[in-house]
Amino acid sequence: MHITNYWYIACQSHQLKRKPLGINILGIPLVLFRDTHGKPAALLDRCPHRNIPLSQGWLENNYLVCKYHGWKFDQQGICQEIPGLCSQLTDTKCNATSYPLLEQDNFIWIYCQTEQPLDSQPYKFPYVNQPGFSSFTWQMQCQTTVENAAENFLDATHTHFVHTGLIRQNIQRQEITVKITRQGDMAEAVYLDEKGISGLIYKLLTPGCQNLVSIGRFILPSIAQLEYCTNNNHKLLISLFFTPLEKNLIQAYAVITFRWNLPSWLGKLIAKPLFWLAAKQDKNILELQTANINKFQEEKFTLTEIDILKPHIQYLLKKAANNQQDSETFAKTIKIKI
Repeated sequence: MHITNYWYIACQSHQLKRKPLGINILGIPLVLFRDTHGKPAALLDRCPHRNIPLSQGWLENNYLVCKYHGWKFDQQGICQEIPGLCSQLTDTKCNATSYPLLEQDNFIWIYCQTEQPLDSQPYKFPYVNQPGFSSFTWQMQCQTTVENAAENFLDATHTHFVHTGLIRQNIQRQEITVKITRQGDMAEAVYLDEKGISGLIYKLLTPGCQNLVSIGRFILPSIAQLEYCTNNNHKLLISLFFTPLEKNLIQAYAVITFRWNLPSWLGKLIAKPLFWLAAKQDKNILELQTANINKFQEEKFTLTEIDILKPHIQYLLKKAANNQQDSETFAKTIKIKI
């Protein structure tokens, strides 16, 4: 279910230079490039003349040049020159298709409709650049869907097995209360009464913390977010933005932001390898899931009460894919052991 009326991350800012960059987003072949002032632009990766990928061309001043016949296009896709043409260029069929593009939070964001969005801005990651907080990012490609990736990241009950010892341990479960809500473009689960988490990550990053409130969120179109707040003012926010590239292939962009009582450089030094290990473990299980779904040629899921956010992720994605606004609200409180 590709949802086109939202902004998606196309790449990190440092990955887009003067050289044209060819990528697929939502199954759409695109070429990204920067003009001489560094402003990013995006065109459909197809020359309207003979269908050559424009990403195979080059930049000449502010123009993207097709390598086949040298047609030149500006940032709006307007053909500015056809070498050898003596008459004035007026035919709009010579123009390439352009897409809205913005640079924000060290990411390049694209809106995958050709019409300029009205009153719409890319998602703003919380706490980034705020005093007292530190952040780092990474990205990873995975053969899965947005729905399955988001559900995996937000599912507390797989951590005892996929991330044994790193996040939780099966022998140290505790009964907690979960408050589940869904409204607008977001579903949220608040986990209460948890007396710390048994895994290595939380012992290292939240030393001395006894009480913990953790929150899992899914936000349209493809954001999965975990927030942890402790009794001694520690805070950890992990935001994953999943950009669908094509069928069963996503690019995950992670923004990890934290506040703790030790130097930020030490937090990054400890956190980066641990989170990367957890991400690789999730990638392995998700690609195993995708391979088996392909083998059986269907998704067949069984839902129970402890599959807390998956039905709401499905609900929101289906609504958005059908261009429907969610006017319903949902609220429920349950008990589980994690």
